[in-house]
Amino acid sequence: MPESNFKLDHRLEPAIHQWKCAGGGTRVSKIKNVVLAQPRSPGGNFEYVAIPRQGMLFLSGALAQWNGPYLYNRLIWFEDREGKIDPDKDLEGVDILMISSLINEAPEAFELARKAKEFHPEIISIGGGPQMGPLPEEAFREGNFDVIVQREAEDIIGELCDTLLTFKSKDLKTELHKIPGIAFMDEGKLIQTRRKGLVSPDFVELPDFYSIKGLSPKYPLMGGVLETVRGCTERCTYCQVIQQFLGYRMIDRDVELKRLAQLQTMADDGLIVTNRTGRFSVFVSDDLHPPPLRAVKYRDERLRRINNWKGYTDNMYLICQTRAEIGQDPELSEALRNINMEMLYVGVESSDAKNLEAVRKRQEPGQIHKDLVALNDKGFTIVAMTIIGLPYDTEDGIMEMARWVRTISKYQTANLLTPLPATSNWNELVPLDANGDILASGEMRPYHLYTGRQFVHKDERWTMKESQDLFNKYSEMLNPVDNMYARLFRISDRYRSRLKPDLDGDQNKLPFKHRDLSTLNKELDKSIKDKNKSNTGAPTNGIADNDLFKVVSK
Repeated sequence: MPESNFKLDHRLEPAIHQWKCAGGGTRVSKIKNVVLAQPRSPGGNFEYVAIPRQGMLFLSGALAQWNGPYLYNRLIWFEDREGKIDPDKDLEGVDILMISSLINEAPEAFELARKAKEFHPEIISIGGGPQMGPLPEEAFREGNFDVIVQREAEDIIGELCDTLLTFKSKDLKTELHKIPGIAFMDEGKLIQTRRKGLVSPDFVELPDFYSIKGLSPKYPLMGGVLETVRGCTERCTYCQVIQQFLGYRMIDRDVELKRLAQLQTMADDGLIVTNRTGRFSVFVSDDLHPPPLRAVKYRDERLRRINNWKGYTDNMYLICQTRAEIGQDPELSEALRNINMEMLYVGVESSDAKNLEAVRKRQEPGQIHKDLVALNDKGFTIVAMTIIGLPYDTEDGIMEMARWVRTISKYQTANLLTPLPATSNWNELVPLDANGDILASGEMRPYHLYTGRQFVHKDERWTMKESQDLFNKYSEMLNPVDNMYARLFRISDRYRSRLKPDLDGDQNKLPFKHRDLSTLNKELDKSIKDKNKSNTGAPTNGIADNDLFKVVSK
């Protein structure tokens, strides 16, 4: 691997001096290079919004804080941001390759894992994420992985890496049996170890943004991303979240503030794009606000915490996913406005009550309408998320939904019902091949088509081709949020192209100070304590123009 691809963690520097051989050489074998890869998306939800997935950031952070026999030099390679990995050249010198993928990225993930082994037979490959975790047999067959992590892994990833590096053959299999929440093959038999309890979502306090390949003030992130809770209080049949993250868990209050402070530090260092007034976008990646009418204890705790965000989010343009029901909660919605929460992605799903009941979406269309009117009146920018192809959909009903949803939201998203692993739809709906015919037994599903833009399962109402036409017809009646992001990123690309000569030479350098997560953690601890002592409810900067295009670049 070209030396510039890896940025030596400052924490590793003293270790190099400690591990001197008797002859004066350096025992570099104790320092291991890890690439955490997020494959390129073929389209769909992540076509324009190229933000790093938090799982990769937390796994890297877990390795940074792990205290074992090895020290891990980490590189997060996000292909939608950085370009495709060349398995031959880019993985030279890499000890461990970790790959996480969504369902439509699975073919890219499998190909990368296979080629990594072809060019570098000694490389250790670990798969994970919402696609491979529930389907480990397929991942082993198609991707030639050594281990598949199932669900969350911050608490086990250090031990797992140490074990894979230390033990060989039968001893390795014996040791892998001791690690919870993983899958591996032992003499042709699939072994799945049982997870013991749930991972605290603040097991790693700070996500490791600093290991993202190429991150620098000349190549910043388009926005920050923040996780404050894991899981969901609901049971919608189409959703993977409730399967991937069992239970509903909040992070520690101080950790929540620390992560907000980290994002501000990154923006100050030029690592997140800001506008001329210093504002920048932050996407809250979880369902921050549980249904207030059914999860009162969570709602009350969230309200207390949100009020504590004042002073931390003055420069932020906050975006989150939520439920329409907060429109019935003026106190909560007002608190959100006061901390610069400006754009809400709301799961509307359908305008048909029978459809909502069929997928266990515990809401009623008439009330959703009232709730979104209330949120619009508060000044939020609403992005209504809809699903077409639900059990009681007709073409006329779908087109009527398009007309309705335009009246209660500025932007919209559209997805055709798509079966995902570990959901009830996965086994109940009959899969199709790439030609729209019934999938042959033993044939891998055409995952590259699992973008939500055509049926990938048999439906008596529409063929795969007809579903594509239906999606296009429906989308033409909307104001898709994708169009906004496409314009935003075109502006950003033009800006970056003007910097291209400098960018090529400097993108792997780190001219900013907070490379070491442990040092940053201590600094943020002190900053938050000082702020809590002096903060008496300082006013925010208010809500600036409700326009995401103004967060493009200085």
